[in-house]
Amino acid sequence: MSTEEASAQEHRSERGDVVSPSTEAPSQPAASRPRPRLNLGALTGAGTERKRGKSMFGIVLGTLNKAKVEDKERNASEAAKKRQLIEQRLQIKLRKETDSVRRAEEAKKEKTLANRKEEDLQLKDSIYKLRRRRLPLLANFLLTSDVIPPDGSPPPPSANPLAPVPRSHPPPLYYLPAVLTPAQEAFMTRRKAEVTEAVKGEWDAFKQEREAGISEINGLRQKVADEEARQKADRDAMDTDAPAPDASTKGAGPSSSSDKPQDAAMDVDDGARASSARPESEKKDESAPMQADDEEAVEY
Repeated sequence: MSTEEASAQEHRSERGDVVSPSTEAPSQPAASRPRPRLNLGALTGAGTERKRGKSMFGIVLGTLNKAKVEDKERNASEAAKKRQLIEQRLQIKLRKETDSVRRAEEAKKEKTLANRKEEDLQLKDSIYKLRRRRLPLLANFLLTSDVIPPDGSPPPPSANPLAPVPRSHPPPLYYLPAVLTPAQEAFMTRRKAEVTEAVKGEWDAFKQEREAGISEINGLRQKVADEEARQKADRDAMDTDAPAPDASTKGAGPSSSSDKPQDAAMDVDDGARASSARPESEKKDESAPMQADDEEAVEY
């Protein structure tokens, strides 16, 4: 080996480019070396995603704040005030219409209830009047099912003198002997007194019930009349608030004198036709006094 080659080799050994295997220091064993760690965050870009999420969240918050500011500005404008005023008017009108419909339904139910109560009261009145006339007349007869004591002792008092005749086979019959025995005469006299007193008490109790029913019916009809008057007032108010017709419709000119009699005749005919076409339901709804005898009368 020449002197130049030896100097070049020494120079390379000083720079560390070439290390002789004989001169290399023994390194640590492979098992004791720490394993290198991988930075997964740097590989997947988690920091970039976090920054992107923060920026998007800031954009959303900015949009919401901007919308709030625009809403405040919109509400503060004149157009918004007018719109709110119109909405309030519409809500008030809707509430009034809802209340009107509800009241109309309630008035209809009360009217139907008043008619039903009146019919029931008329039926009861007819029944009690018939019992008041018929039962004292039947007390003048004997029944085949009557138990009359033969020795003339007074019969036991009846628990219910107005009770119907018990059914049996054969059915009991009413009869009146030509000549009554003292026992039969005493029995009939006692039963007449009991029936008369019981009928009077029954009629007095029904009179109180009838007066209470009449008061309730009058109250229901008064509510219906008030509701109808209120609806009529509302319709008149709506007609008054309606816009007036245009001048073009008014300026058609006065009608000729020959047309006036025809118009008057048509109005008269329409009024007669309306009165003749009156619905039967309204006629039924009118309260009519019940048929009563001379001493008792029902007025509504």
